[in-house]
Formats: sequence, C-alpha cells, structure tokens
Amino acid sequence: MKKLGILIVALLAIYSNSFAQGTKSLVINEVLINNKTNFQDDFGLHQPWIELFNTSFATVDVRNCYMTCDKRVLDKSLSAPERAAMMYPIPKGDVLTSIPPRQHLLFWADGLPKRGNFHLNFKLDPNKENWIALYDGNAINLIDSITIPPLGVDSSYALAVDGIKEKGWVIFDSSMVTPST
Repeated sequence: MKKLGILIVALLAIYSNSFAQGTKSLVINEVLINNKTNFQDDFGLHQPWIELFNTSFATVDVRNCYMTCDKRVLDKSLSAPERAAMMYPIPKGDVLTSIPPRQHLLFWADGLPKRGNFHLNFKLDPNKENWIALYDGNAINLIDSITIPPLGVDSSYALAVDGIKEKGWVIFDSSMVTPST
C-alpha cells in the first residue's frame, strides 16, 4: 500500500509539473508578413501569419492568452484591463486552441477578427520592423516577443530549430517557409 501511495504522489508531481509549465512553454516560432503566394487562410487569401510552437511534452491551451503588435502594452503604469484593451484575446471555447506537444498553431495577422478565432485584430506592416508579443491570460505576464525585420515577399522570420531560441533566428526564402510544420 505504501508503494502505491508513493507511485500516486510521483504521478501527481509529474502531471502537475507538466501542467504548470503551461503557457510558459509557448514561443513565437515563425512569422511571414509579406504573403503574396504562400500559405492561404481559410478564405483563400494570402495574409500575414504568426506561428506559435509548444515546446513542452504536454498539451497547452492558448485560450485566454493575448497577442499584440502594440508596444504601448510595455508601459508598466498601465493596468491589466488597459493592456488587455490593446491586445487580441484568444477566445475560449475553441478546441483548436489546444496545441498538442511539440506542435504548431497558426494565427492570421489580417486585422479581421470577425473571420474567426485565429484571425487577429491587428495587421503587420511589410515595410517596417514589426514587434509581436504573446501575453498570458492576465494581460501582464509576457510569454514571448520578437521584433521582425522588414522581409522580402514570401520570406519568413523563423527560429532555426523549432522552439529553440538558443539556435537563433533565420530568414527563410519562399522555398523554405514552413507554416504549421
């Protein structure tokens, strides 16, 4: 009986540790801003996209997280509701907001959130640097952010190895772009 108790405690510790990892295991993995002939959205349009990657070995749900390209959210004097008003809230209730272990999720930065949960309320400008951030559900804790340099048509800015920031960022030309893969 004592061994069973130890086993249960060990399993609970493993489960709670992987659950606690949660949104901290998410990274912005690849971004394509000037989309002319690359991946199409669910309306058949070529829109800018942002790919998130779950680095953990547990499923992570991004519902209630926020995405933004508005650097004003970095102002520490703003309250959580003020920050949240400047961001796109990833909606609850969509089973597709759960990212399986070591998998990707794509968002469209087209400024058209009425098109669905994965269409953000902001656009990216292909002619200048773009800052993108992912915030936790409290609209205060920054999970990840990246500044993307101006890129050519159908080129993306991506982590050299999925989810591993230490390997650095690279620019992929149109033949190397890998949305959701």
